[in-house]
Parts: sequence; C-alpha cells; structure tokens
Amino acid sequence: MRNGNNARPSHGAAFAVWLRFGFAPLMPVTSSLTNRIFFACTLLAMLSLGFAFYFVNARATSEAEAELRRGLNEAGILVDQNRVALTDTFTRLARLVADGAPKLKAAVETGDPPTVQPLADEYRDQMNADLLLLTGRRGELLASAGSVAHDLAMPAMLRDTGSLDEVSTFIPHPRGVLQVVSVPIILDGNLPDVLGRLTVGFLLDDRFAGTIKRLTASEIAFGANGRILASTLPDDSREALARVMTESDISSVTIGDEEFLALARPLVPPDQRAKVSIVPVALTLRSRTERLRFLNTIRTGLEGALIITLLLATILSYAVSRTMTRPLSAITSAMRDVAATGDLTRKVPLRSGPWDDADARLLAAAFNTLTESIGRFQAEAAQRERLSSLGRLSTVIAHEIRNPLMIIKAALRSLKRNEVRPSELREAVADIDEETTRLNRIVTEVLDFAKPIQFEFAEANINDICRASADAAWAGDGAGATLDLEPSLPHVITDAERLRTALVNILANARHAVQAANARAEADPDATPRSDAGVTVRTHSDGNGHVTVDIRDRGVGITPEDMAHIFDPYFTTRRAGTGLGLPISKSIIEGMGGTLAVASQRGVGTEVCIELPLRPPEVHA
Repeated sequence: MRNGNNARPSHGAAFAVWLRFGFAPLMPVTSSLTNRIFFACTLLAMLSLGFAFYFVNARATSEAEAELRRGLNEAGILVDQNRVALTDTFTRLARLVADGAPKLKAAVETGDPPTVQPLADEYRDQMNADLLLLTGRRGELLASAGSVAHDLAMPAMLRDTGSLDEVSTFIPHPRGVLQVVSVPIILDGNLPDVLGRLTVGFLLDDRFAGTIKRLTASEIAFGANGRILASTLPDDSREALARVMTESDISSVTIGDEEFLALARPLVPPDQRAKVSIVPVALTLRSRTERLRFLNTIRTGLEGALIITLLLATILSYAVSRTMTRPLSAITSAMRDVAATGDLTRKVPLRSGPWDDADARLLAAAFNTLTESIGRFQAEAAQRERLSSLGRLSTVIAHEIRNPLMIIKAALRSLKRNEVRPSELREAVADIDEETTRLNRIVTEVLDFAKPIQFEFAEANINDICRASADAAWAGDGAGATLDLEPSLPHVITDAERLRTALVNILANARHAVQAANARAEADPDATPRSDAGVTVRTHSDGNGHVTVDIRDRGVGITPEDMAHIFDPYFTTRRAGTGLGLPISKSIIEGMGGTLAVASQRGVGTEVCIELPLRPPEVHA
C-alpha cells in the first residue's frame, strides 16, 4: 500500500523487490562492481608479489648454488696448491741435505747403521718431517726416523741404488696418506758415485686436513684405494665420503642431516699416474645445508613481508573499491527507492572528500538533476492535464449544473403563483438552498482542480486533523468513523486546511461506500448482516521521518475495472459525484511531499494509505 502512488501496485516496486530479494542470491560474487575491483586488485597484488618472491627466491638460490660451486672449486685448488708447495719444500730440503752435508755422506759411506742413525734423527727434527729414511749402496736400510717409520713398508722404488732420479710417491697409512720424496746421495768425483738415498715423507692426516680447512673454510678428506684415511669430519661419515671419491665432477653427499657438495681431486697428475701404484684423492666439501640456511632466513623474511604486503594490498584495494562504488551504491539505493515509492524528491547525497570518486560524484549530481527534471516535467504535465481537462468540463457542467438550475427554476416557478401554501414555500426555499450549495461545491472543486495549489505550511497535529475531518465528513449523519490514533505521533509541517480537505473527500467516499453496503444488505433478505461495517481511521509513525494515515472501510469496494480510473478527473460511480474528489486529494497529498495509495476488493472494502513526511522537501529547517 505505501509503495504505490495509484490504485495498482507499482511495477517498479515489484521489480525492485524481486531484484533485491529474489534474484540476488542467484548472482555470483563477481557480479558486484565492488567485488570485481577488490578481487582484481587483490589478484594483481598476489600475482605481482608472488612473481617477485619467486624471482628473488629463485635468483638468490641460483646465485647461492653458483657461489657455493665456485668456492668449492677455489678451495680444491687451494688444497692442491698447499700440498704441492709442501712437497716442493720437502724436496728442496732433501736435496739440500743430500748434496750439502759431508758428514751425512761420510756416515752413509760407512754403511754402519749406528753411525747413520743419529744423523737421521737430527735431520728429521730439522725438517719437521713425519718420516726420514737413509739407505746404502745396496738399498739396505741404514736409519729411519719419524712417527711412521716403524710401521712403514718401504716400496721397492725407494731401494733403487743405481738411479740418479728424484722419486715422489704416495703410500697409504692407517693415519692418512704418506707422501714421500726420495733423492740420491752422490759422492762428487769424475764419475757420479751413488752412496745411497735420502727419503723424506710427510703425512696427509687429520692434523694436516684441519690446517687446510682453516685456510679454505672447507671440510677436507684424504683417501686411497676406495677408503677415506683422514678427514675433518667425524669418523662415521667416511663410508659416505668413500662413495664420492671416484666422481669426476662436483657431487652431493648427505652426512647425518646435513647435505654437502663434494669435489674429488686426484693428487697425482694424469701424466704420472701410470708410474705409481695408487692414486690418492683429496676431497673438498662445503655444506649446502648451512649455505642455504641463510637463504631460508631470507626466504622466511620475504614470506613474512609478502603476507604483510598482501594484507595491506587487500585492505587498500577494498578501501579503494569502496570509495569508487559507495556513491554508486547510494545512487542504486536512491533509484530503488524511487522505483518503489515513485518519490522523485529522493536525492543522492554528494560528498567531496579526498577519497571520494569525482566521476561517481558527477553521476550522483546527474541523477539528482534528472530526478528534479522528471519531477518538474511531471508537475507541468499534471498541470497541462488539469487544463486540458477543463475542455472536458463542458459535459460535466451540462450534466451537473443544468440539473440544479432546472430544480431552482421549477422552485421559482412555483413561487410565482398567486396562492402559495406555506409548506410549498418552505419546500421551494429548501430546494433552492440545497441546489445552490451543490452548485457552489461543484464550482469550488473545479477551481481547485484547475489551478495550481498554493500551500501554507505550518506545524500541525495529524490526530486533530483526522478528528476534525471525520466530524466534517459525517456532520451528524451516522455514528461516524472509529478512530485509532497514536498518542505519541510527532507533529508535522503541513497545510492543515488542505490536508483536512483531502481527508474529508476520502472519508466522504468511505461513508458513501459503507452506506451503499448497508443499503444492499437491507434490501437482500438472504444477506447476512455485517457487524463489521464501518470506517476506521488509524495513524502511526514509521520512525523514519514519516507518519501514516490509514482509512479503511467495510463498504461495497471497487471493481478492478474501476480501480484503473479512480484518479482520472470527472470519473465517478455516484450519481451526485463530480469525479474530482480523489484527484484533488491526490494532488494535495503529493504536493505536500506525501504518497496516496488505494487497495480495494469488491464486496470486502477499501483501504486508503496516506504517507506524509514530517517536513516537506521544499520546507527548510
């Protein structure tokens, strides 16, 4: 009832209600502009940040792997350089002692071990070697000194008495790999006379591996014959290390819960491997797990930054989408209200904050201008309709005014007779008075309908206006209307006299409908008397700045065919009606910013709902 502005429910209101409550659950989430903007910004942020995280992580991991491999190769080269440098040092020392120590030559020439042994101990201490051997002309062992001398099986090449070559070889040892250098001891003369050989050795053991570890910042291991003989790693890792000794490139090995990259470098050059019985291997290892542990810290920090940035991007994208779509939502809400109520005075509030969208503000201003223009055009169209209706007034005047004039003329004719009885005189005067009142009412209604209504707004009590209107509509004819008035109804700014006129018209129609229903009930002996026949006037407030007046009657009701025309000027179903009462009432109600709607059922009754604002739109506080 409240949502219509004529007798039938508004199609716009029905569509708006269906759109909001019926179709909305079926719409996908992405049908909302706010959600689309929000999801697009969030997805873009996720993809951008995810790609950045992936790129940084992949690049950092790749660089770390490459740096680890470069460092491992450099460490392997340092291991080989340090060993070669140590070999050269011992070779020069051995050559210096063999060539420049006459006392040693004289002792070796005697072939007496007790004579040679003190010199072996002395030179071993001076060289800080792990092994020093002195052999005679026939290859016999004259003296040995060093920590590994007692458990060493001397190779045959070190017993070669006729060779003038310097010999370098490797010998496996339980404590590591022993590298030995052997030089001949030559007696100077016209012909070289080989007195024996001086053999010096140093052990590539755990101690040496630890020294190299400090220089290269890498784990070091030495092995031969498929076994690891010395290492800076725990003994239980030797089996795993032995499996990568034969790898020609950098390989991976897991020791405990830590992963290492290992580089195996043979200690014998390729062109000399055929001359030796064993080819020992130096393993250089660096922890991949430890290296990547730093990357994991960076990756964790990046992940935290990614999550925080994504949350901030999500919040910001939602805020931006809201600033763009909030005005659109306000416009949509205003359009829905206009479609539901037909009230073109509803405005979209315009905001000019720093975050408000200028395009949305422009759209809201255009919508407000549009509704104002439509409202003005409707008012002008209504006025033109009123003026055009005056052209049809001739038929009404011909019917409505001619009959009273004929009655007045007949009454005057009876008064012209010479002998007029008092009863006839009173009857003629009453007819003239009644018809004159009727003519005055017709003229007043026509003038009210034809000209624009001028309102005089003031504060008024709707309940008082309803009481006065009910009294005027019945004027002592019948019991009157039943009033159900809300005591706490707020006062409204309205034109009380114009509102009273509209209510009197509506209440008069309700009174006539009830009287017609009662007359039909009395005329039909089979009809059941209606105990609820009557008119009820009810007022209440909706709490949203409007008050409502409901007028319900239990009269004859209105047929569906007539409902389409009840607001048309000069349409009436009563013999004495002008057809202007409801159109005038509707113009008055709408002119004060309210709405008037009618619902009726034939044989049941009619309900008229009037909704008025507490303050008309054109009246400022």
